[in-house]
Amino acid sequence: MNESLRRRLVTIPRTLALWVLLTLLFPLLLVLTLGIDLGRWLFSRKPWMATRLLVMGWVYLALQAGVIVIAGAQWLASLPFGRAAGKRRTAWAYGLQAWWVRMLLAAMRAVLGLRFEVSGDAVITPGPILVLFRHASIVDNVLPHAFITDRHGIKLRWVLKKELLTDPALDIGGNRMPNYFVDRSSETPETERANIAKLGADLAADEGVLLFPEGTRFSAARRAARMTRLAETSPELHDILEGHDQVLPPRPGGVLALLDGGMDVVMGVHTGLENMRGLREIWNTAPIGRTVKLDFRRIPASQVPTGTTDRIRWLHEEWARVGDTIARLRQS
Repeated sequence: MNESLRRRLVTIPRTLALWVLLTLLFPLLLVLTLGIDLGRWLFSRKPWMATRLLVMGWVYLALQAGVIVIAGAQWLASLPFGRAAGKRRTAWAYGLQAWWVRMLLAAMRAVLGLRFEVSGDAVITPGPILVLFRHASIVDNVLPHAFITDRHGIKLRWVLKKELLTDPALDIGGNRMPNYFVDRSSETPETERANIAKLGADLAADEGVLLFPEGTRFSAARRAARMTRLAETSPELHDILEGHDQVLPPRPGGVLALLDGGMDVVMGVHTGLENMRGLREIWNTAPIGRTVKLDFRRIPASQVPTGTTDRIRWLHEEWARVGDTIARLRQS
């Protein structure tokens, strides 16, 4: 039995069982959360977060269940297997991803009252492009598809961490598209970089590759730890990012692997989803009615240095500009 089958035999039944259980208990939990929220509002005028989190939790699990069922039906419809069937499954997977993102974004708008403002997105087309995107919360992974793929028709090949394969929607749908799940604990990092580089091959004018150079969600503790290590190993790079307190020092490995593809680079910056790194932060900060601001900037391939050392410095300088853009968006 291969690794993916063993994993899915655990994650798929578990996800479906959680959704069924939450659906059955939903009326009781709704009464409970409404009572909690009413008490919090009466005594301290705090927003109604318990009910919102319950609804968002049910929507998320319902979408997971929907992806599992639809993906299973698509798999059966693609029998017998072959090259043509594989192309159909990939096309269907892109459509399934679009449905999942649209539904989740609609729920975030309706339940949390999030609003979105976008600037600079005219530079996204044409492809092929390499998109370097900021990562600050558990929900900003919907932004690239919503504002690059859905809005401008650029199909993205994603570089994601292997740990996300415990999410069955990402596991099933993500593996039917030309994405790559990086094993960050691999004993052969050169193999990982080579596999990332393959994503940049044979891209059409309506395609691109997406990477989160920070490698994980931002936090002040993570930034402090990385900046300390950077000061010890590369003082010059540390000085470039000194004072840019809203970004993590980027990890250059994946970016370097893709820059040889000769693509223009699009920097994707956003603010407004801070303090949404986990459910506890969402509960404590009550991010209701926020405006999420996004900005895009394109860098021609001709302006990207060629040497490894120069490219690493260039990446840190560009990430410092990401920090400047965050500050500008917050003031606008």
